[in-house]
Amino acid sequence: MMRGTDFWSDFIVHIPLPTAFEDPQEKAAMLADVRYLLLVGSLMRPRRLAKLASEAFGLKAVGTYFNIVDHFELCDREYCVEVVDLGLPGGETMAIVSHGIGSSGAEIVIKEMRALIHWSNAFLGRDEASVRVRCVGRSGTRGTLGDVAYGSVGISTASYNDNLEIALPDAELNQQVLACAKALGVPYALGSGVSTEFFWLGQGRHTPPEGRIPAHIDAERTRRAQDKLWRFVEHGILFAEMEDYTVHSVCAELGIASASVGAVIARRFDVERGEFIIDYDRSAKTRSELLPAQLIIAAFIEHAKAFSR
Repeated sequence: MMRGTDFWSDFIVHIPLPTAFEDPQEKAAMLADVRYLLLVGSLMRPRRLAKLASEAFGLKAVGTYFNIVDHFELCDREYCVEVVDLGLPGGETMAIVSHGIGSSGAEIVIKEMRALIHWSNAFLGRDEASVRVRCVGRSGTRGTLGDVAYGSVGISTASYNDNLEIALPDAELNQQVLACAKALGVPYALGSGVSTEFFWLGQGRHTPPEGRIPAHIDAERTRRAQDKLWRFVEHGILFAEMEDYTVHSVCAELGIASASVGAVIARRFDVERGEFIIDYDRSAKTRSELLPAQLIIAAFIEHAKAFSR
């Protein structure tokens, strides 16, 4: 069913419409063939990953749809968008989009980019009813509650929220990501993860009060923080981060295949001692931050090839 630009405009609030730019025709054309979304947290990563796609896979950058550094007057949010040609006969492209930190940013990016792609096709006079975003992949970093080596890539097999409600990635896309990890020789670990709403409390980072408080109150604060993590460990959860659950649940709602991959850069639980720790390897982030995106890009290419057969 054709819906037109007026319909889709109602679902685009945070990312600028093509009409916000000097040449809306060019911007709409840039988004019209996007069928794959690569989501990242940092607003610096889309440009870095567009360069990586060129260097590692020989893909051609279509261009920058929006970058807050260039057009801060159009948007004060962190949703930077780069578009890369996947080099396929069908002309499918991939948008690399930053979502910031947390679940709401991830939801906004998925739903607004989907609407923008439909809007752009309608604006160009194309049949937007035939448009469908095929896959969403999230590339990021994560902590581990198990014995996973720093610098490994954690591939989520299931994602929970703080209430231990579950959301699942697409099984076929996940298998493709796993196959790409093996083919590229990237160290990986499979396991379920928790997308906690809280960076500090939810991941066991106990913060001190402003002043002195009674010892029994401080002990209770510590106990609550530890109990939260114990629930995760006892549930067999291996990874901790903040967005995977939202990505999988939103994509399931929209009928889009999804996968989530993250470089392991922190440890929250010492398996041998059976106690919680706060350990962070900054060098692992520098060394492995872009590895998850490589796996997702490779999986997207294989998915698109299979789709066109």
